Amino acid sequence: MSQNAIKIYQAPLQGATDFDFRKALAESFGGIDKYFIPYLSYGKGREIKKSQLREVFPENNESLPVVPQVLFSDHAELFDLVSILIDYGYEEINLNLGCPYPMATNKGRGAAWLEKPEALSEILQQLYAKAFPAKFSVKMRAGMKDDQDAKAIFSVLNQFSLEEIIFHPRTASQMYDGKANPQLFAEAISEVKHPMVYNGDISSAADFQEIQSLLPEQDSWMIGRGLVTNPALAAQLKGEVFEPKALRKQMREFHDQLLEGYSARLQGDGHIVMKMSQFWAYFSQSFENPHKAMKLVTKSSSLLKYNAAVTEIFKNY
Repeated sequence: MSQNAIKIYQAPLQGATDFDFRKALAESFGGIDKYFIPYLSYGKGREIKKSQLREVFPENNESLPVVPQVLFSDHAELFDLVSILIDYGYEEINLNLGCPYPMATNKGRGAAWLEKPEALSEILQQLYAKAFPAKFSVKMRAGMKDDQDAKAIFSVLNQFSLEEIIFHPRTASQMYDGKANPQLFAEAISEVKHPMVYNGDISSAADFQEIQSLLPEQDSWMIGRGLVTNPALAAQLKGEVFEPKALRKQMREFHDQLLEGYSARLQGDGHIVMKMSQFWAYFSQSFENPHKAMKLVTKSSSLLKYNAAVTEIFKNY
């Protein structure tokens, strides 16, 4: 299969792949076929955080092929969130059945649905009965604790018209420990009627080639942390070759655009540096000495010192 024929999606990572990140990634490197927006959900008092709403505002996603995601515990939450997104003009909505964090699963959201196939079937029947003017896709894990839970869920999902299923072959209890299991994905292909997208542990070209060798017919892939670590990864996997100096220059331009975006909407050096430090937790892995690079960033007590640290990192690391 030609690398140019593959589709690559950017995974939704809460707090990392926000709209400033999406814009910078698209303009600096590209290679992404769909950008998935971190989930929209209800908080205390059935309120949605302003930061989550800001992510789905159309003006923050202009000219990008974006898909918003919803995290829900019951039909009322699901219908409300879907209605909000349709009002914003979205034509495809992703249902989160994979969030592994206890703050979600303890409330019956995310991966908690993987242990409730009958309840999932009922809520999807109600969803489709509403005839919302939107397509739906699903992002899911293999189970909460048992990686065979997915089989019952696939049987449910086969009954509905879905755009695609993004499958991360790990259990929620694993979080991000150990390795995703491509064999579970291979088995799922024969059980699922919908197009499948592989998600999990693609952090480099070598990772991709290893998994692709196990799934040679697979053409759709989702990458999360790997794209925050190396924003050029999607373009590279599609065959674009970067000379080392040119890549370093583009990485700096990407960083500077991201910093400019955060500086425009965050107030105070502390907030900006904190936000960029979260980004560097991944991005530092692209440098020869990630520990020292990260240390320079975390020691920055002001934006002036942060900028000096970044200049040193790009020059010496």
